[in-house]
Amino acid sequence: MQLYTQEMEVTKAHLDSNKHVNNIVYLQWMQEIAVKHSDVCGWTAKRYYENQCTWVAKNHFIDYIAPAFLGDVITAKTWIEDIKRSSSIRVYAFFNQHNKLIAKAQTTWVFIDTHTLRPKSILPEVHTTGH
Repeated sequence: MQLYTQEMEVTKAHLDSNKHVNNIVYLQWMQEIAVKHSDVCGWTAKRYYENQCTWVAKNHFIDYIAPAFLGDVITAKTWIEDIKRSSSIRVYAFFNQHNKLIAKAQTTWVFIDTHTLRPKSILPEVHTTGH
C-alpha cells in the first residue's frame, strides 16, 4: 500500500509535565496524518461527504518506545496494512531525527454510511486508492 510521510517539530504545546511529548499528542498526530494521507489519495472530507460515507475509529494501539523532546524533528509514516469488507488497519511509525523508532501504532478504522451510521462495504474506488 502507498506510504505517506510527514515531518513535524516538537513544540512546547506538545509537551507534558515530564517535558516530553504527551501521549495524547501521538493520537492527534495519527488522526492528522491519516486524514492527510487520505487527502493525497484523492479522498478528501468533501469527497467522502458527497459519497455519504466516512471512517470512524474502532480502536487505537500505541507502543511508546522512546521519548521525544522539545525541538526534536519527528518523521511520521503511515500506510494501510490490511483492508477487509468494511474496515482497515492503518499502521503508523514515528522516528526521531536520528532515525530511531520512538513509537509505533495502529488504528482499526470502520467505513460507515453517514445516514445510517452503520458499517458499509468500502467503496471500490476507496479500496484501490489506498485511502
